Amino acid sequence: MSESEEAPLPEPRIPAGSLTVVGSGPGEMDLMAWSGAKAIERADLVVVDSQEHAAGLRRLDIENHAEVVVATADERQQLVDAVNEGKHVVRITADDHLISGFHVETLPAFLETHRNRTHVVPGISRWDCALNFGAIAPTSSFALLDASEIVPPQEDWPTAGTVMVLTTGKLIDGVAARGVKVNGLRGEVLQITGLGTTQQVSTLLHWDEIASKRNEEDTEYYLVTGPGIANSARARLDWFESKPLFDWSVVIPRTKDDFDDLIDQLSRYGARSEVVATLSIEPPRTEQAMEMAIRGLVDGRYLWIVFTSPHSVSAIIERLAESGLDSRALSGVLIAAVGRGTAETLARHGLVADLVPMGENTADGLAVEFPAHDILIDPLDRVLVPSADVSVASLLEGLARLGWEAEEVTAYRTVRAAPPPAEVRERIKDGMFDAVVFTSSTAVRNMIGIAGKPHAATLVAAIGPATAATCEMHGLRVDVVAESPTHESVAEELARFADHRRAERAEQNLPDTKPSMRKRRKRRKAPTEGT
Repeated sequence: MSESEEAPLPEPRIPAGSLTVVGSGPGEMDLMAWSGAKAIERADLVVVDSQEHAAGLRRLDIENHAEVVVATADERQQLVDAVNEGKHVVRITADDHLISGFHVETLPAFLETHRNRTHVVPGISRWDCALNFGAIAPTSSFALLDASEIVPPQEDWPTAGTVMVLTTGKLIDGVAARGVKVNGLRGEVLQITGLGTTQQVSTLLHWDEIASKRNEEDTEYYLVTGPGIANSARARLDWFESKPLFDWSVVIPRTKDDFDDLIDQLSRYGARSEVVATLSIEPPRTEQAMEMAIRGLVDGRYLWIVFTSPHSVSAIIERLAESGLDSRALSGVLIAAVGRGTAETLARHGLVADLVPMGENTADGLAVEFPAHDILIDPLDRVLVPSADVSVASLLEGLARLGWEAEEVTAYRTVRAAPPPAEVRERIKDGMFDAVVFTSSTAVRNMIGIAGKPHAATLVAAIGPATAATCEMHGLRVDVVAESPTHESVAEELARFADHRRAERAEQNLPDTKPSMRKRRKRRKAPTEGT
């Protein structure tokens, strides 16, 4: 090789990708190990079983900037291609690592070629969940029987002190018949369905009482035999189905706030929540003011920007994107945020608020904690406040008293949402929800405007006295008022009310029923002609 010749440059190597399999079930997706959550935070691509699981992942408090997709029919090739491209992939599986599905079919095939790039974070097995959620204290002799694919012959049936059998609605009749031969007609068995969900039902039966029901072929059944399945020890361990709001259906009229925290708080007490949108977010009627605000941010006109809601963050980011910019355009601007949801929205765009109120996390609270303008230190005195088409006068006045020149700009408008589907409206009016949680006076007015008043049997919970007063003004009976205006407080007060209600019914020898399970009067049929 002559001195003038150069060796060819090596081709750039594609960084090594990886696959981390994370178990997250059964039941709720948040049943995953801490190491699984950390893997999701570092992932480039997250693969889930369904769109429902993708929505469940978004509700978890996990920092996740990865692309989330649903597994394809050729899942092994989907994972291989992503890993070969250098991506760090997380595959979240809804089943545990012992039963059929991904771990029997796809994972072994993937390991054949990519064993060195694979990690597994085990999930909580369904057997463990059945013991905990079913309040079962197993004996020292404990056996598991998987009868989800076939009805095992009698000689394969375990003889341990505690036996747990997993089967499906398709095979339940055959398994029950086998159980009769092994345990006798009147042998006691604990049947659990809906494991780990707020629809879980634990029923003490005899083997000859187990029977299949229509349209339940895919339903999983856990059948447990052994000492202790009906004694007082199990009653003391029954923490799951004895939650105060267990299997309650709660409707939450949503305004412009983020309700993930409220849904999580209610879920901890056993409730299922359904959010009904009462407000719609629309762009401002004219764009000139926002265009000038974005130009001012880019040109260094403002020292601070104050975000009062997650929607104000989204509005600014969207306008930056229309100008070919992203969140980095705010790198020289100090950021203040009101509310946890606003701070989380900023984080999703790679931004960290320089100021979040430590006390009252409201616009008024921010005005109290905002630093005064110092002419010797601060190079500018202008503050941009993007907000909705509602007044933030108290915040602007507070900033003015501190020496700042605050400029408000309408970033978005809030308008009453369209009515929910007819089915939801009927459920609200007919009392099919056990409770409704109002988090603002606006939510009360808009809910009644688009869906009508909740049924008198539905419990009404208000986040504070002002919201409760609006409910009463509209003819609603308020059962619960939160001690403090937080999602945690209103959920706790509703759970406490349900506990008190249960105790009162027990004293009166009444069954422990939900508000939606009241006796309903049959609607009178219209008289026919001639009667």
